[in-house]
Amino acid sequence: MAEPFVFRFAPGEHGEPEVMYVADVRCECGLCGHVQMQRFYHSTPFHPLTVERLGELLAQVPQKAGYECENCGEEVGPEHVAQAALTYGFPDDAGIIRGYLDRTGDAPEVEFELEARRRLDPQALPGWTPNDERGEVFDRLGESTIERVFRRVFNPKLLWLELFEDWAADPEGGAFACAAPGYWLVIEETEQAASELADEIDDEEFREAYDDGDLMVIPLADSVPAQLPTHSYPDQIPGRWQTWLPEDIRALLEGGNAWAEAYVSRSGVVEAIERTFGVAQLTYEIDQTDVDLFLSKITTPGDEVYGRGVAVSAVLRRAVCTGITPGEAGRLTAEEIAGMLLRVW
Repeated sequence: MAEPFVFRFAPGEHGEPEVMYVADVRCECGLCGHVQMQRFYHSTPFHPLTVERLGELLAQVPQKAGYECENCGEEVGPEHVAQAALTYGFPDDAGIIRGYLDRTGDAPEVEFELEARRRLDPQALPGWTPNDERGEVFDRLGESTIERVFRRVFNPKLLWLELFEDWAADPEGGAFACAAPGYWLVIEETEQAASELADEIDDEEFREAYDDGDLMVIPLADSVPAQLPTHSYPDQIPGRWQTWLPEDIRALLEGGNAWAEAYVSRSGVVEAIERTFGVAQLTYEIDQTDVDLFLSKITTPGDEVYGRGVAVSAVLRRAVCTGITPGEAGRLTAEEIAGMLLRVW
């Protein structure tokens, strides 16, 4: 059976992308005690999403409950929620976070189940308690836990901010970190110093990708794509670095007093785009040059053709410019194209 295509993103207010999460509640009727479940497919703004915000969304899940009991006709609402669950899947398929809220005891209990390298299945039921045979279970959700389980940070924007803070406190030697597989961030005083730091990085995956020529080096301050087929004005793209970097850091970059760049894997973006197009049953042609790869003639099963192609370099720039992972940028861009072709975006 073919894998169904599910849009993980949706256009929000002012074109800001929103990302899907699944909310479930198990309610007990206050009159007859009949148990029913409700499921909701919701979305939340993608660019500002953090671990803390995910916890807030879990706490708000019971407020969504509301129906007429199928057994006795009594109104059932948030006060009748015994258990709630929230499921979030990273758009780059790094894994799934399931949050559980249990209100059957004397005090509400919250737990999280993290399952790496698992794609979100919007039809799968999460159960009402964590399953430690399926994933790793924690009573708190933190950045260090996310990084250990999924090998990526939750939101690369926050890693940029942390790196700038570390570098400002101790500029000597620069700052370096891995945000996700195939995505490394570097900060130094000058471009030359950043290049020298990259030459000294002792990271096996980085060195292998670097030596294989798979990495594109993109300065943060010059990361806006010149052209992006899904946006008429790429310099106004939602999530661009000017909207989330503090003013003092922007001044350093724009004044040439700091240099920040990302090393980004081309193959990771290509994989994300091709997989999304494949599940959406879109065909395409690939043209490759010495410096870039271009996907064109993107066509639906009904022979509708997208009028513009997409350069992999532009998607890589989008990832850096907006502080998301390469896989997320690939998935988001591919979904925007699919949404336009299928007239749902």
